[in-house]
Amino acid sequence: MKPSRSQKVLTYTMLVLFAIILVTPFYYMVVTSLKSNDEASVPAIDLLVRHPTTLPYQDLLKGSLFLRSAINSLLIALASTVGSIVLCPLAGYAFAKHRFPGRDFLFVSLLATMMIPGTVLMVPGFLLFRDFGWLDTWLPLIVPGLAGVFGVFLSRQFIEKLPDSLIDSAKMDGLPEWGIFTRIVMPLSKPLLATLGIFTFLGSWNNFLGPLIILQDETKFTLPLVIAMLQGRFQGKENVQMAGAVMSIVPVLIIFFIFQKQIVESLASTGLKDG
Repeated sequence: MKPSRSQKVLTYTMLVLFAIILVTPFYYMVVTSLKSNDEASVPAIDLLVRHPTTLPYQDLLKGSLFLRSAINSLLIALASTVGSIVLCPLAGYAFAKHRFPGRDFLFVSLLATMMIPGTVLMVPGFLLFRDFGWLDTWLPLIVPGLAGVFGVFLSRQFIEKLPDSLIDSAKMDGLPEWGIFTRIVMPLSKPLLATLGIFTFLGSWNNFLGPLIILQDETKFTLPLVIAMLQGRFQGKENVQMAGAVMSIVPVLIIFFIFQKQIVESLASTGLKDG
């Protein structure tokens, strides 16, 4: 049955209300970042900016620490993302299209690790990285995420739906396994790669606890750490703190809007079907 006019109106009204509720904090953040020190120091919620200024952004960028931390976060996120979109589909392809002893048990064991809270692994992880000599380096922030369990699971679910006939035909034509993976599986997995890439990038870009525990040298700090430090270095200047938050969110929003179609396709359809 087609929804009635009143149902459509109610649905769209609810969607608009939810959208306003979700957007309001971001709007307040942007507005506050454009206020002068006098306007931002008023102890009241004001959703309007009467004299917009870019001075908070100029104050934020005067020191090199913010820009350096943004570059650090970008390098770490790119390294994690590139490694993830190569290694996770490799593991997913093995679990989805190959049969080997203990495959199902190994896959279930991997999934079981997702049930372990991250806070439980903080101390063992710290001690392990200390023994490796990785403290105060970026390696603990990159290496563990190169083949995350969620990425392997997502890759396996997607690649499992790819037609077996394509892979069988390639094998009959003499194409080696690496050729099958690079020429058939990867080109058909573009929605998966986009989804996996954006999730990995976001997780690395927004990571706060990991850098907080591992890093000690300020020149190696990531963006979330520096944004947290703004409360102390720009005490009483909410506009500068909000400017830092805005600048940290803009790259993420740009990446999300570019790849949103592929993300929806990957999560909704999860691949092709045999004809």
